[in-house]
Amino acid sequence: MDEVFTPSLRAVFPDEWLAKESVTFLAPDGQANVIASSEPIDESIDTYSYAEMQSQLLRKEFPDFQEMDFGPELILGGRPGYFRVFSWKPPDGVGVTQMQLYYAQSGRGYTATATTPTSEFPRYEEQLRTCLRNLYLEIER
Repeated sequence: MDEVFTPSLRAVFPDEWLAKESVTFLAPDGQANVIASSEPIDESIDTYSYAEMQSQLLRKEFPDFQEMDFGPELILGGRPGYFRVFSWKPPDGVGVTQMQLYYAQSGRGYTATATTPTSEFPRYEEQLRTCLRNLYLEIER
């Protein structure tokens, strides 16, 4: 049976500070992971703009970046978002394949990234997709 994890931390923090959050899921052998996070963004940024901002960052920061797929998809419990599949090669030379989803609402940007070495992608692809599909966002629409 699949396990459900519900983060339980709450915090009060100083005015003017920003709040980021994340949750990480790790494969037992350490060859795959999913990191879901949220960050504060300008209220005027919509989901498509957020996904495009992330695309520019990926192209700039990741050597040998190659996008294999990008498009709209229902994510985070049925919300209209975007989904991207890409690969790149870090300085250590071991190719990485990642899947990422994006959503923005009310001044927060939500991203989830599934990662595995490219050589392990066929082995982990379905599990990573399942993890991404089973992420839910518990905020009012």
